Amino acid sequence: MLQENNATQRFYPWLLVVALFFTSVVSYLDRNIISLFVGPIRQEIGLSDVQVSLLQGIAFALLYSVMGLPFGRLVDHHTRKTLIASGVLLWSAMTICCGLSTTFWQLFFSRMGVGIGEACLGPAAFSMIADCFAPAQRGRAIASYNMSNYVGVGISLLFGGTIISMLTRLADIGFTGLSSMPTWRLAFVIAGLPGTLMAFVVLALKEPQRREVMQFDDGQRRKLGLWSYLSGRKSAFVSIYTVYTLTAMIGYIVVAWAPSFYIRHHHMRPADVGLLMGGMTILSGVTGCICGGYLSDALAAKSVRGGRFRLPLLWWPIAVATIIGMVFASSPTWSLLFLGLLTFGSALSFSGAATVIQDVVPNQLRGQAAALNYIWTGIIGLSLGPTSVAMVTQYVLKDSSLLGDALAIVVVPLSVVGFLACYLGQKNYQEARNDLIATLRTGINARVAPETTQDSESSDASRQTTV
Repeated sequence: MLQENNATQRFYPWLLVVALFFTSVVSYLDRNIISLFVGPIRQEIGLSDVQVSLLQGIAFALLYSVMGLPFGRLVDHHTRKTLIASGVLLWSAMTICCGLSTTFWQLFFSRMGVGIGEACLGPAAFSMIADCFAPAQRGRAIASYNMSNYVGVGISLLFGGTIISMLTRLADIGFTGLSSMPTWRLAFVIAGLPGTLMAFVVLALKEPQRREVMQFDDGQRRKLGLWSYLSGRKSAFVSIYTVYTLTAMIGYIVVAWAPSFYIRHHHMRPADVGLLMGGMTILSGVTGCICGGYLSDALAAKSVRGGRFRLPLLWWPIAVATIIGMVFASSPTWSLLFLGLLTFGSALSFSGAATVIQDVVPNQLRGQAAALNYIWTGIIGLSLGPTSVAMVTQYVLKDSSLLGDALAIVVVPLSVVGFLACYLGQKNYQEARNDLIATLRTGINARVAPETTQDSESSDASRQTTV
């Protein structure tokens, strides 16, 4: 019996990662399913490219970003699995509402609801995983969870392509009355159902004990001020958030507009685009995350200056080369190959984002620091990314058929800025990491200003942990 308990304790952290992984896959399915149905939604409701980009971007990102920091504070001080389960139920219900919407504004507010529900998942999941693994293994664990980003996008494309193909075949053999609901509406309704199951799975998880909690000289665990902590390490965090915001921005651009690019430029059928891009995204994204996780832990173990934060330096040259190859390739096969390499590079870099951030903040601030990253990636990456491409096609190039040119015009400059931010931030990041390690060993650093309020949970024995 003792051996069984030891085995359970040894493998349970990875079971938690698996459960959170599938929960995140469901979130990306509900978030990105809209990208494959741009054409039918535009035709039925009568939308422009800019309106579609608003549904894909700011409608979701507005409250997804705004609610991130309040949810981050809840994550740092309350039961994380309950917060996740509540969010899952909310975003699932709002995804179904998207399928029932008949106007632009109904879709807009339904997408906002999806954003609210998903806002607490990332910060809570990263905090739980970090508490289950030692720092030496944390890169692989979080990278494994982050595979859900790419599996979720791939599943949404595969799911959409499958729904289109299935209903087309049934209509061809005479089942035209199978459903009076348009295909895109049916896809949203079905996509909203798995979340109900995942909410109960998350509730069944065990809440991990909090680790690496920063304490004061008197042994008390008081609240730390997020902004006072970040201000003492301003240069490091500016570099971190800039790099991962621009990485996410490119990812959102590709997810939002790549399907339309292949449909418009290469005249591919939506079902084929979904199936081909879905499979490619899963394969490339998972491979990139696995490689990123192991390389991230290897860089941290070798004590290279910049540690895990050196990994994104590989990504930016890949982004420039592959977006140009994807856009200007003469055949869809070569274009999809470049897109696969682009996805691999994105996963290689972005899979370590949460680990990079958590390596320079104590436990009390992990949820808020992760939420702040989601705020920037939401407000700038998701809100402005897809819309910036639409603005270029509609107002600069003035031709929707030049979508590929617009993608290159937006992505290449972003990649140059991202590389410079990452390169110039290596020294500051390493200094912030060294400072945290020293602080956790010797007590509170003078550069951190504590808040005056006592943490209501400081007396809870389960919260008192060792470094």
